[in-house]
Amino acid sequence: MISATTFCYGANQIAAVYDEHVCAGGRVDTEIEYMAREREHGTPSSGYRPALYLPGNNRLVVITDQCFGRESNARAWIADQIRLIAIARKRQKESQSCAN
Repeated sequence: MISATTFCYGANQIAAVYDEHVCAGGRVDTEIEYMAREREHGTPSSGYRPALYLPGNNRLVVITDQCFGRESNARAWIADQIRLIAIARKRQKESQSCAN
């Protein structure tokens, strides 16, 4: 078990997770570990919640309103969400620089 400061968010706040944790201080944390947390500790049959661990600042972020039957699906979901936000942020930067 990871001993880290834990933050809980809903899936609708995934952009805030990216801005506040993944890109904290204006730098992208490239050491992200995509994880799956048991919904109920010690009971894998209850499902898994998507999570990510940021070792650079020892933070664990858990998405509490998503639950998957398999660990791999929970990890894939969070990784995909972060990837989509990173792409959107990159496009925003590019379009802002073109508008100026």
